[in-house]
Amino acid sequence: MHKYPLTFNSIGTEEEKSVNKILKSKKFTMGKNVEKFERNFAKWVGSKYSVMVNSGSSANLLMVESLLRGQRKTKKLKKGDEIIVPALSWPTTVWPIIQLGFVPVFVDSNIDDLSIDFKKAKKAVTKKTKAIFMIHVLGNSANMDEAIKFCKKFNLILIEDCCESLGSHFKKKHIGNFGMAGSFSFYFAHHICTIEGGAICTNDKNLANDLKSFRAHGWIRNRSDRANFAKKYKLLDEKFLFVTTGYNVRPTEINAAMGLSQLKRLDYFLNRRDAVVKKISRILLKFPHLEIIGLKKLNNDKKQKKNREHSWMNLPLLYKVKSRPKFLEILKIFKKNKIETRSIIAGNIVHHPALKKMKFRIGNKLSVSNEIFKYGFMIGCHPNISLKAINSLKKAVSECKNI
Repeated sequence: MHKYPLTFNSIGTEEEKSVNKILKSKKFTMGKNVEKFERNFAKWVGSKYSVMVNSGSSANLLMVESLLRGQRKTKKLKKGDEIIVPALSWPTTVWPIIQLGFVPVFVDSNIDDLSIDFKKAKKAVTKKTKAIFMIHVLGNSANMDEAIKFCKKFNLILIEDCCESLGSHFKKKHIGNFGMAGSFSFYFAHHICTIEGGAICTNDKNLANDLKSFRAHGWIRNRSDRANFAKKYKLLDEKFLFVTTGYNVRPTEINAAMGLSQLKRLDYFLNRRDAVVKKISRILLKFPHLEIIGLKKLNNDKKQKKNREHSWMNLPLLYKVKSRPKFLEILKIFKKNKIETRSIIAGNIVHHPALKKMKFRIGNKLSVSNEIFKYGFMIGCHPNISLKAINSLKKAVSECKNI
C-alpha cells in the first residue's frame, strides 16, 4: 500500500447518485446524457463541438481515421504519408498512425515542457510528411505559437493529444483548439474520471459529424446532417444507413452521467493540484539534483508564465546527476518510503519491442527523449495528497541527499 499514490479516487456521492439514476432509468446505451456531456464539455474547453467516446485512446484513433476519410472538405492523407509524432509518447498515440497505414516519424522533445522541439523537427520533414500529432505532456501546454508557425511553413495538418492536459491553456486559449481537433481522456487517473472515457473537440462541423459516424459503425444516426443522407438514399432505412467505415467506441450513459458530475468539480480539482505542486516544489528545493521538469523555467520566464496555464496531472522529475546506478538508488528510496513512481509517459517509445516489426522513421537525434527515458520519472500531484504522503516525500528527499 502506497503512502503517496500516483492517483486518487475522485468518485464521490454525486457521481454515485448520477449512476444510480441511470441504473433505475434502464437506459444505458448512448443517449441524452452523452449529448448533454458533449455540449457541456465543448463549452468548458471553448470548442464548438465535442464527440464523446469510450477512451482517450479511441479519441486518438478517430482523429487519425479522420485524416484518411470522411466528409470534411480539407485535404485527406493517403496511406504511406508520414505523420510527425514525439518519441516521448504513449503507445495509443502512435498505434493508430501505423494501424491506418501511415508512417510515424519520431522526433525529439524539448526539456522545458516535454513537447516537440520544433527547431530539431525541421530536419525530419520530407515531401511525404503531411501531418503532426502533438502531445501536451502531463498538464504542460506546448508552445502553440511555434507549433502553428511550423505547420504553416511545411503545410502540415495539426492534431493535438490533450489526454494528460485538460485545463491547460496557451495565451488564454484551451489546448485542443489550435489544430484540426484535440483528444481528451477521462481515465481514472486523469483530471476528471468517467471510469473509462474520452472525447474529441473540434470547431469543424463536418469533422464532428464524421467522428460520430466513425464512433458507431459508420452510421448516420447521430449526425446533424443525417437528413441529407436519408434524402439521398431513400431506399435504405435511415436508422441503419452506413456512409463510412467505423468502429464501436461509444460511451455509455453511465460514463456521461459521471462526467457531468465531475465537470462541476473540475475547477476545484485543478486548483487543488496547483496547490499540491507548490508544496512539493518547496520540498524538492532541498535536493537540487531532482528537478520538476519545466517548473523552474515557467517560474523564471515572465513571458512564458503569462502565456501558459498548466494543469498538472503528475509531476515529471529529472535526476540531473546523469548516473544510472544513482538514479536507480533514488527510485529504491522512493519505493522504500512507499511513494509510487512510474516512467514519464512510456519513455522513449522507440525502445519498446512492439515497434521492432513496424515501419517508422527516426527524424532527428532523440537526445532529450533518451535522457528522460534514463533519468526521468513521475510522482502524483492529485488533490488528495495527504500530510502523511507529504511527510513520506520529505523523508525520501532527505535520504536522497546521501547518495
